[in-house]
Amino acid sequence: MSEKEIKFTVPFDMISLPSKGILYPGCDETIKVEYMTAEDENILTSPNLLQSGKVLDVLLDRKIKEKGISSKDLVLGDRNAIMVFLRSTSYGEMYPVKLTDPTTQEEFETEINLSELKIKNLGASPDENGNFSFELKRTKKSCKFRLLTSRDEEDLIKGEERRAKIYKGDVSNLLTSRLSKQIVEVDGNTDKSYIQQFVQYMPAGDSLELRKYMDDIEPGIDLRVDVEAPSGAGFRSLIPITVRFFWPNIEL
Repeated sequence: MSEKEIKFTVPFDMISLPSKGILYPGCDETIKVEYMTAEDENILTSPNLLQSGKVLDVLLDRKIKEKGISSKDLVLGDRNAIMVFLRSTSYGEMYPVKLTDPTTQEEFETEINLSELKIKNLGASPDENGNFSFELKRTKKSCKFRLLTSRDEEDLIKGEERRAKIYKGDVSNLLTSRLSKQIVEVDGNTDKSYIQQFVQYMPAGDSLELRKYMDDIEPGIDLRVDVEAPSGAGFRSLIPITVRFFWPNIEL
């Protein structure tokens, strides 16, 4: 008598995207995400994946169950929302972290309640191409820009690392490189070379206001939390989302 194959169904939930799915053609406001299993923990402790930095991409692509959607094509805010869901439903809402007391400069341990993190919805309506408009006050020019995906951010960081190895300079071009990647049009001109030069010579005031507007409208989860240190000093801290978000004591 042959053994019957036992089939298990992994439970899932429909996660509301901070972007409401507006930035992804054909996507709904919610996305199907499976709960983590013991098998998924193999991913978090895989030496090859940890060394390559791909561990979170592999985990997310395994858990996202919407056809045609890759974790790298999500804007960072939507990606973070899924990460918080996976962490909370797998290891609990209380996230232990180590921070530095701003008064004594000594490290201390505390816990962050992930359920108290605030959702930040998309703050503006994109056009039919998923782009947003902004008027620059100093140059009197109109520009269109897009929100960057996880893939875009990865490309930017790799590009900056390559540039640093070649030129070995102390100045990072990451700020202007990010703006050049985000801006898709200036006064109707979509030529990338023109946009790169425009960004390079953009007045600092225009750059600041544009970047602030981008931050204001970008959807996601506010990962900044108010913390009270042992000295009694209150300060705001940013929660990093890395593989340690799941297992804080893991050795990388």
